[in-house]
Amino acid sequence: MIQFWSHKYQLQEMPSDSSEKHPPIHEGALLKAVWPDGKTGYADLFPVRKFGDADVDTQLSALANGKLSSLTEQSIWLAKRDAILRKNKQSAFVGMAKVKNHFLVTDLFTFTDSKMAEIRSSGYSTLKLKVGFDPEEEVKVISRWLKQHPIMLRLDFNSRLKFDDYQVFMLSLQQGERARIEFVEDPFSWNADAWKAVAEFAPLAIDNEAEKIDWEKLKSPVPFKVMIIKPARTDVEKAVAKVNQYGLKMVVTSSMDHPVGVAHALHVATELKKFNPNTLLDCGCLTLRVYKPNEFANVIQVTGPYLSGIKGTGIGFNELLENTPWIKVQR
Repeated sequence: MIQFWSHKYQLQEMPSDSSEKHPPIHEGALLKAVWPDGKTGYADLFPVRKFGDADVDTQLSALANGKLSSLTEQSIWLAKRDAILRKNKQSAFVGMAKVKNHFLVTDLFTFTDSKMAEIRSSGYSTLKLKVGFDPEEEVKVISRWLKQHPIMLRLDFNSRLKFDDYQVFMLSLQQGERARIEFVEDPFSWNADAWKAVAEFAPLAIDNEAEKIDWEKLKSPVPFKVMIIKPARTDVEKAVAKVNQYGLKMVVTSSMDHPVGVAHALHVATELKKFNPNTLLDCGCLTLRVYKPNEFANVIQVTGPYLSGIKGTGIGFNELLENTPWIKVQR
């Protein structure tokens, strides 16, 4: 039987501007899993309430009673990968291919032209924008950026819009501007016919809406071109099988979680790049800057669109994890 220990943590978002005095705080837990043969691995458990996840205390209580949510199952799967590497005294990153990442913008209206120039000079090829909060104003900013800066954009609506609102948004952009949108992620709730109807505007990517698809009844060609894979939330092997079945591209992203979760996402991305180099696009593992830095984030090196410097066995952080105060998960 696997034994578990946990360590609860908080991540505080960086303020979007100087007037924001109390940025949101998010709770999660690091997990330490010990197998009967002594293998020990670590993972992150980071519930996202807007996606319907139970809070971290409920997740840990269920784990103590032998009931696993899909989120916890993924954490254990990732911890096992880490444990195998640690037992063999191997690093998840030494000798692996470098994975390029997009730059994440969570607030268009505080992102300056000077910052745009900085990231372009740092080697980024793509910019991912969280949108759908104020579509009428957002489309104005996006149009201006596309006119002024030679960079590709990814738009993530997180299903915030309705079908008609999305059409209005995309038709507000000129055809040449839409051509600079690499893909649009979850524009609105999944509906095969509705997604097919808007696929002409820009390539579509499926993320959280994938859970609503009846895959056994889905027929080719599908209306999306890209599959977003979050190892913290997604069964990676099943997702890759769908990518191959439907001839899709894929992007690995973190769940905007703890640096331990980011490291796991990066590890999965490096493996997929090794075996699927022509299918994996720029990834989304550079989410550390969303939160105030902690001691784990401080040991990760960021050079332009690349993460590196996670030293140690497995996914790294050996000394920090050994010194973490763990509480046994039990009834």
